[in-house]
Amino acid sequence: MKNIIISISLLVLVLTLSSCEESANITIQNNVHNASLERVGWDNYNIANYLIPGEKKKYTVSDIKSNFPKNSVVKFYMRRDNNRVYLETKHTFTLDIDDNLVIVISDTTQVRNPLLQEVE
Repeated sequence: MKNIIISISLLVLVLTLSSCEESANITIQNNVHNASLERVGWDNYNIANYLIPGEKKKYTVSDIKSNFPKNSVVKFYMRRDNNRVYLETKHTFTLDIDDNLVIVISDTTQVRNPLLQEVE
């Protein structure tokens, strides 16, 4: 009887914790001509490891409801031939509960390298 009560209590706890978690989707697409994107991140999430030109991947972000909406730039390494550079988008992308955010990185996407001092 004691084991049944413990099992039911654990089941209720798991259901309660999982019902507090919300999710949203991010689709990332690489439209950069002749360059791959590596280690693509948004907020604290690694949303794609590697994207060749034209490729897209979908990632589901799950977190507690109070942590939404989330705002972040996209961070990635761009590789062409043997050259690789770290970049971040200048634009911030917002994700809310149940969103289906589509982010396209293209030749015209405004980016910056935070490791270099910006000239004003």
